[in-house]
Amino acid sequence: MTLGRTAVTCAAILLAAIAPASCGGDNAGSTGDAVAGKRLFAENGCAGCHTFAAAGSTGTEGPDLDAARPSQRMVVRQLRHPGGLMPSFAGRLSEREMRDLAAFVGAGRSSGKAVAVPFAPDDKRLSECSDAGAECLEQAFGNLTFNQGPKIALARLQATLQADRAVQVDCHRIAHRMGSAALSRFDDRVAPAFVAGSPICASGYYHGIIERAFLGQPASRLATVARQLCSDPQINAQRFLSYQCIHGLGHGLMIYNGYDLPASLRTCDDLRTGFQRVSCSGGVFMENFNSSYGVTSKYLRSGDPIYPCNAVAERHKLYCYLLVTANILRVTHGDLKATADACRRSEPAWVSTCYESFGRDASGIAGKDAGEALASCRLAKRNEGDCLYGVAREIVNADAAGARGGRFCAQAAHRFRERCYAGVGSVLAAIEPTASRLRGACRAVSGHYLAGCLRGAGLSS
Repeated sequence: MTLGRTAVTCAAILLAAIAPASCGGDNAGSTGDAVAGKRLFAENGCAGCHTFAAAGSTGTEGPDLDAARPSQRMVVRQLRHPGGLMPSFAGRLSEREMRDLAAFVGAGRSSGKAVAVPFAPDDKRLSECSDAGAECLEQAFGNLTFNQGPKIALARLQATLQADRAVQVDCHRIAHRMGSAALSRFDDRVAPAFVAGSPICASGYYHGIIERAFLGQPASRLATVARQLCSDPQINAQRFLSYQCIHGLGHGLMIYNGYDLPASLRTCDDLRTGFQRVSCSGGVFMENFNSSYGVTSKYLRSGDPIYPCNAVAERHKLYCYLLVTANILRVTHGDLKATADACRRSEPAWVSTCYESFGRDASGIAGKDAGEALASCRLAKRNEGDCLYGVAREIVNADAAGARGGRFCAQAAHRFRERCYAGVGSVLAAIEPTASRLRGACRAVSGHYLAGCLRGAGLSS
């Protein structure tokens, strides 16, 4: 078989990388940027020749890099001192670029536990998925995102969600696949993929972007990459998007680490601000309690549904308890009363937080049925207000707007309305870019309970 120039070059680049390493002291590959290396891998035609899950490539002309798992040192040595058909890359790639490419290829040694792979488009269409199962739906929605863009695809998901039970059941994983497809469409640029998205299906789209962005990164650079992924001004222009991105880091870390909760939390702890560290930990605990890929974490105990919240460090308890009822519901097989009762077994200082978590999950179960969510919160008894607060937060987060949350709180018992509107305001604070806009949004949805909305938003009345 005759290979074109690009294919020959690509195959030759890494053929020698699977040979045993020399005993020399060349360690230049260890300082490369794997994010930049991923782009170089594609730009130099390597994806057409090699199978490499981190790049989403399935080429067969060159060695299977997932199987070979060459070190960074091996790759750099071959780039600098080629042999056979491979031309010298001294004039084609700078020293920095060679280190970057080597960092990406060599990352296969340290990210092998990841349970997800990058999105690879095919010809699957939604019309083929009526009885074909979840995988067909996930791939078809991913293809729609990759080919027509996330705005069109997410609108189609929203339109399909109410009528198609299979889509309802699998919506979070569908949205995950769509996020992964969007990052591929935008050539691994996180910011434009985020800006084009929405929080539909429990923000699965945002989680999918970050999940894919971590794949192929070396473990030694994980904290650095985590800090970089959400730093773009387009994301940070809106606190809501910033939160979604940083929260998504937690999901991505768990998927990258093969559900190693302590390792994922350690990377969250290396982020720059308290807001980032806590938001990231929320993604870690959400993925631990409710895996996007059906994985049962070893950091769960059927006999103690509060675990690991009652065992983690104090700095990690907030978001653990804010999400713990996802696990309690699993243990109680969806029994809302038993789940509400189980919150009483939380550590005393965190009982109210558990009921906020209960409100969040009750809202998800009720969908847009306000009466059902209100009835669920009455199961919380003296903590009914905490539950309503959690419902309000979930509604506003799901809509990225306050109108429906305001209507929900208006139906709550009078004595709990101010607490409920505080929940609305707490999320509006992440959506509205200025204090004046935030005041206006609270005024529009809270009526006589403006003070509660403003207090939840961190503003004085």
